[in-house]
Amino acid sequence: MFVATTVVAADEAPPKFVGSSSCATALCHGGLSGRKVVGAEFPLWAARDPHSRAYSVLLNDRSKQMAARLTLSNKTAHESAECLNCHSPATALNAPTITDRAPPAGVDCERCHGAAELWLTPHKRKDWKARSAEEKSRLGFTNLADVLTRAKLCTECHVGGPERDVNHTLIAAGHPRLFFEFSTFHANWPKHWPRKTDENNHPVSVAKPNAPASPGSLFEAKLWAVGQVITAQSSLKLLSHRAAKVQAWPEFAEWNCYACHHDLAPPNLWKSPAPEKRLRNSFGWNSWPYAMLEPLARQTHGPDLNGPTSPISGILQLRPRFTKPLPPAEIIAADAAAAAKSLQAWAEQFNQAETAQKHLAPSSLESLRQSLVSKDAQQLVARDWDSATQVFVSIIAVRYAEKAARGVPAAADEPSDKQIKALLDTMQKTLDFQDGHRSPRQSELRHLDTLLNTPP
Repeated sequence: MFVATTVVAADEAPPKFVGSSSCATALCHGGLSGRKVVGAEFPLWAARDPHSRAYSVLLNDRSKQMAARLTLSNKTAHESAECLNCHSPATALNAPTITDRAPPAGVDCERCHGAAELWLTPHKRKDWKARSAEEKSRLGFTNLADVLTRAKLCTECHVGGPERDVNHTLIAAGHPRLFFEFSTFHANWPKHWPRKTDENNHPVSVAKPNAPASPGSLFEAKLWAVGQVITAQSSLKLLSHRAAKVQAWPEFAEWNCYACHHDLAPPNLWKSPAPEKRLRNSFGWNSWPYAMLEPLARQTHGPDLNGPTSPISGILQLRPRFTKPLPPAEIIAADAAAAAKSLQAWAEQFNQAETAQKHLAPSSLESLRQSLVSKDAQQLVARDWDSATQVFVSIIAVRYAEKAARGVPAAADEPSDKQIKALLDTMQKTLDFQDGHRSPRQSELRHLDTLLNTPP
């Protein structure tokens, strides 16, 4: 399996951005859309995709207020690299460009497909589609057909990294908290390419000679499984970076937000001890990126999550570090880096065609979906709002993936759908924040305690 990244020799400068205007002509990707997608990618992106407005967001009142609170080296939000690194990468101060760009276009074509200096002309030729992913990568083109590559690219901003760190200071100034679930975001993301292309690139099984191909697709299953692992990996890398900056440790964005930001009524659901049995006056570790790794690991590696072959043993060893009011920064940085490294092979298993067919087969997805409404899921729901919400979105994602793998339309009614929908409706009402609130009302979460008794 090849994961496409831009390959640049040590003594070579990286390819330069040429600007999305080079993509937007009517003869290229800027044609009138109508019912057509191919050839009209740019206007579809510009009209529907929130990424096209990522730069303009920096000009609104909220961004101006945030910039004033943060000071940002006396710069406005749309002038600060701290903001531009995600909101308009090609406009960031250190981005190599061929010419001075006309109005910044937010997260545009080249942020996802790669700086186009070297591949712009070759990709217009008839032989472009016949070139391998490796050949294209050497020109700076990003292979977004590969789910692992796509997930890593998205987490660079939607989870963050050393140059894109939405920390507690930024959140306190007004930036929304980042809690990213790849398959959910992908489902809600307006597409500017044919959806069928993704499905066809990831068949359930490779057709054998003289045998019909399977009608199902593993694309949705890969989105969820690969997305869960890569989100966790990116979060661990960010944690390692944050802890390595000892002078800025502890970084409160690494803790459970609602341990502090909650109502004052006595909690009814989350009284049970957390799995790490943390001490009084300490707060739980942010569970959002890691909650679903436990049921996923049980599915692929068996019940012993601490065993030598478990892909999440490093995370489980790291969790008790957060039982202390001030976790040791140097140890956290080292443990998080090691845990992140250990997840790479697991992500590749879900991404590779052969191993994905084993771990993400329809029967495996059905078993996984049932585990998400079992006693194990009840324990996750009882842990905190983040874990409970991950259970909610994952039931939806895995059910959708299960149908896609069997070649069944998502809208098709099946016997278990009615019970699943009733469960999800109740969970959503319970997990939604009340109007005017930015945190859950814990007294309402008691309803979840009895929801997950009977697997649909």
